[in-house]
Amino acid sequence: MVAGRVTDDKGSPLEGVSVQAKGTSGGVTTNNQGRYSLTLSGGSDTLVFSYVGFGTQEVAIGGRKSIDISLLSDAKALADVVVVGYGKQKKVNLVGSVSAVNVDDKLTSRALPNISSGLEGLVPGLAVTQNSGMAGSNGASLLIRGLGTVNNASPLIVVDGMPDIDINRININDIESVSVLKDATSASVYGSRAANGVILITTRSGKNQRKTAITFNSTTALTKPTKGFDFLANYPRALTLEQRRASTNTLPSNLLFKNGTIDQWLALGMIDPVRYPNTDWWNIIMRDGSLQSYNISASGGDEKSNFFSSVGLKKEVGLQINNDYKQYNARFNFDYKLRSNMNTGVRFNANTSTYTFALAEGFTDSDPTNTAGFDMQYAIAGILPYDPKTGYYGGVMAYGEDPQAYNPYTVYQNTLTHQNRQEANGSMYYDWTPVKGLTASVDYAVNYYNQFQYQANTPNQAFNFQTNTFGSRVYVGPNAGISNDTRTGYKTLFNGRLNYHTIFKKNHDISALLVYSEEYWYDRYQFSSRNDRLYPTLSEIDAALTDIQSTGGNSSAEGLRSYVGRFNYTGFNKYLFEFDGRIDGSSKFLDGSRYGFFPSVAVGWKFTEEKFINRFSEKFLNSGKLRVSYGSLGNNSGVGRYEQQQTLAANSYIIAGSVARGFVNTKLINQFLTWETTTVLNIGADLSFLRNRLTASIDYYDRLTTGMNRPSDLSLLISGAYSPAPRKNIGDMRNRGIEGDFSWKDRVGKFSYGVSLNASYNRTNLEKWNEFLTRGNIFLNMPYRFIYAYQDKGIAQTWQDVYNATPQGAQPGDILREDLNGDGRIDGNDLKAFPNAQRDRPTTYFGLNGYVAWNGFDVAFLFQGSAGRKDFWINAFNNVNFSTARYAVTQAHWDNPWSVENRNGLWPRLGGSGNNQAETTFWLDDMTYLRLKNIQIGYNVPKSVLKHIGINNLRIAGTAENLATFTSYRGLDPEKAGNNNNLYPINKSYSISVNMGF
Repeated sequence: MVAGRVTDDKGSPLEGVSVQAKGTSGGVTTNNQGRYSLTLSGGSDTLVFSYVGFGTQEVAIGGRKSIDISLLSDAKALADVVVVGYGKQKKVNLVGSVSAVNVDDKLTSRALPNISSGLEGLVPGLAVTQNSGMAGSNGASLLIRGLGTVNNASPLIVVDGMPDIDINRININDIESVSVLKDATSASVYGSRAANGVILITTRSGKNQRKTAITFNSTTALTKPTKGFDFLANYPRALTLEQRRASTNTLPSNLLFKNGTIDQWLALGMIDPVRYPNTDWWNIIMRDGSLQSYNISASGGDEKSNFFSSVGLKKEVGLQINNDYKQYNARFNFDYKLRSNMNTGVRFNANTSTYTFALAEGFTDSDPTNTAGFDMQYAIAGILPYDPKTGYYGGVMAYGEDPQAYNPYTVYQNTLTHQNRQEANGSMYYDWTPVKGLTASVDYAVNYYNQFQYQANTPNQAFNFQTNTFGSRVYVGPNAGISNDTRTGYKTLFNGRLNYHTIFKKNHDISALLVYSEEYWYDRYQFSSRNDRLYPTLSEIDAALTDIQSTGGNSSAEGLRSYVGRFNYTGFNKYLFEFDGRIDGSSKFLDGSRYGFFPSVAVGWKFTEEKFINRFSEKFLNSGKLRVSYGSLGNNSGVGRYEQQQTLAANSYIIAGSVARGFVNTKLINQFLTWETTTVLNIGADLSFLRNRLTASIDYYDRLTTGMNRPSDLSLLISGAYSPAPRKNIGDMRNRGIEGDFSWKDRVGKFSYGVSLNASYNRTNLEKWNEFLTRGNIFLNMPYRFIYAYQDKGIAQTWQDVYNATPQGAQPGDILREDLNGDGRIDGNDLKAFPNAQRDRPTTYFGLNGYVAWNGFDVAFLFQGSAGRKDFWINAFNNVNFSTARYAVTQAHWDNPWSVENRNGLWPRLGGSGNNQAETTFWLDDMTYLRLKNIQIGYNVPKSVLKHIGINNLRIAGTAENLATFTSYRGLDPEKAGNNNNLYPINKSYSISVNMGF
């Protein structure tokens, strides 16, 4: 007889688990305490534990009388099977570099706006960068193993077999697992689409669920900025700083702002805030944000069919006023067994969203046509945002102030963009197994989208409440119009597949895959606008006059035809081999250059299966595998759909002395332009120690991208007629790196815990370029966009410091630059290269996460960070040479500039040398950071309590995101990349989540 107890991975007892002696028909089930007692017969020495929703486990008895076991849920059991391109593979037999993330309740309980943000710190080699916390535009940028190309380097996103899905519009509660394919072998079945890696997302199904389960998830979060600029709300003090700034080269009598103006504002500002305001703009245009997420799903199945359906709502209230986003999701997955050898199924999901914003980046807009794009630097405190009594928006009132000073409140109220988007994705498959081992399948998918955007700005003009007159700045003119922008399109995908799998002579496992694939894209754009709206609240095109109107529109299409093959061999459960190949033909290229072939090969050795090794390693090393892969991938993202087609434009000709209209070719075509090619060498090892409690995975890779699509050069004699110059395959870039993933999991009685560390290092090297390279941060045999700057000697404290330095037009309080080449002058020859630091992205990423659980309680944490990036902290808001009017100074402008009274000032003097704002090491910051990304405390209510109220499981959790950041960076956030003037902060959030199952 053998007895024991069965629990889940949290230590809770499982009732109804089937316990059976292998090879026999008899068995028992566990009681409500998870206990069982089984009398053995038939000489079996193995127990089989099985339970719906959990992975089946077999345990050797070995003469024991008591056996306790913990079962893994199906979601966790999936860790043994990894989703790869066009199928799944056992993790132990993988020879490619693949990382997998199972989406469990700890991930869905977090206050995440999208799954891209949730992957940060979880996958080695996957760089996740959160650039903004703006509602509706807070998706993280993803990069796998560094910058693979100077063109589009983003990975391919595949959801349930359909490429090119927007990862940020997927309901995170619908996701079962995420696989990241990083090397050529794992990604080569996607060929030309996979040069920058692939992210495979698999949604949930009701497979292996005999009983229908209903789940409800909700998350409610309060969001706040992690950090913000401290703009000075004291206008007299701001005017005093303007005086100090101007005094460096202006006589007191010529100053724009007189002492009387400052004194008057100081006195009257305390009693008349309408005519003498001291506006704290951050309090006016910012608010507490929120994130609400609600999702209900149902799933179930039997031997014949299974289904999963869900509906969800996500609502984001941004930190900026009138920045809101709302999205509804629905999904239905269904699989049905037509015959014992025939299966069919459908996948359908749809979403619709509404998005409101004023500027593209929240507080800024990089579009040069938007005159308010960078005007937050001109949001002076001496402007009243709005007067509800008159209905006017404030403008400049101080004598001498620039009338073009900025009122951000009116922009964020009256110039809003309203965007609606709908997406529908559907697919259907059919497979047939005519003979054992051979399966034929076809699937067809459609991805459709429709996006409508409109602007109907409300006329308004800056108003002076002191003189009761309108100022000269007009935010929206009286002839305000209406504009509509419509984008629609679809993508279709057809796949025909043959799979073959067989095992012969027990020790030889062979599988093969052949795929024929066609993809087609179609997109259409239409624009229309009219001026002179009939009434301010109307927003339809027909609600404006037709005197001034404009229209525009175009469409484009693209096709891709592919042939895919894969062959896998496993010998004696220890020798592994895989060959992959894909032929792609793209409509972007011309005949003769249209097709590319991208093969890869990989081998693996499970060395711990060798008896001569196992006898020494079995006590501490449970499994070990070495793998090597080499292959090529392609990329055509840098080429436009019609870039290789002749383009005609209207032009004038002189024929017989008369002007005639006609057409002319506007560009030259490079008939030999073809795919970028990326070759990847990957060497890796997977190890597990101490009864699989300690696992490690280590990879080294060398990735070379050749033939990057870059513009060529044209003679000046023809560049005027043919522009731009045709592209050529002329740039080469290499990435080398190493990454590791280490984890420890254990259980001591009712106490379970785990911790995992992942880290990656990548270095980019530019080996070939398309143009003449002079001084700058792009050069051969250097990282792409490395740091190239003047070396500073600090701030000159005295005139003697100035005299001792190389002449450079400095005075006390200015930054002194070093004369590196010693020629007695400061010029471009004194710039210094810093090859070990990249400007745009870090070289190193790391993540540390862990959990502890006891008696239904659990605590989880996630730290993540990066190193190896430096950038200049120079932007519009720390300018020490700001204009002498209409500048929004900060408290730091009062505290930090050098002066005779403040010789320890952190900044150079106000109004000093223009070199004080140059890119020198004085402003160069180390962007290294460590962030407490998430901390979570949860409780699983005991099932013994829940069964009385008809609930199967209930988990309540409290989480916090971006709780603390440790860095020496002086700016908003060290993770933000791109525009340094982007003021929208990263969000900090506190949330409560409820997960309930019926």
